[in-house]
Amino acid sequence: MKLTKLKTYLTAPTKCFVQKCKARCCINVPLPEGFLPKHKEKVQREIFGGFNMGINDPKDTYNSIIYSTRPIIYMGQDQNGNMLATIPPEMVEKLNIQSMEDVHRLLNEFEAKKIYNYCPFIKNDARCSIYTERPSICREFGTASGKENICPEKASRLEIAKYKIKYIIDYQKEVFKTMWDLILGKKIIDFD
Repeated sequence: MKLTKLKTYLTAPTKCFVQKCKARCCINVPLPEGFLPKHKEKVQREIFGGFNMGINDPKDTYNSIIYSTRPIIYMGQDQNGNMLATIPPEMVEKLNIQSMEDVHRLLNEFEAKKIYNYCPFIKNDARCSIYTERPSICREFGTASGKENICPEKASRLEIAKYKIKYIIDYQKEVFKTMWDLILGKKIIDFD
């Protein structure tokens, strides 16, 4: 019984840990209209276009825009289960899209290659370039119990411990190698 509780304690997803994060909560993020132009110097990804979706949440007083960081934005499904997508006109021509079958094929290729429509501010290491200035939709993620917004990528205590132990071991190896190189005269330290 105690062993089961300990196992659950160590392996249960507990918190965000950027080394594990794949930024899945930062896919198709509806950003407040006017937010991106204010922070354009921190944009990390090419933007192919944008979709103004109107008011995203009833408590919002502004329209939201989903920016496309891949040529096609998958918007979800309609009531009949058909794919909804938006494509900037120049991409229709560039990708030679002739039909919805072409759109579905490209979306399936993106999914297979894990090419997602990430927020323009997400760096390649899953960190946010505007974290301190992020909008309310990002700040509120994971706080409302009624929403499906709990991160499936959260790391367990065991994963975090493994990462930190590996980091310490790798760091100690590097220190030892540097010291050994100094002893053998392979490295010279310039104190000036």
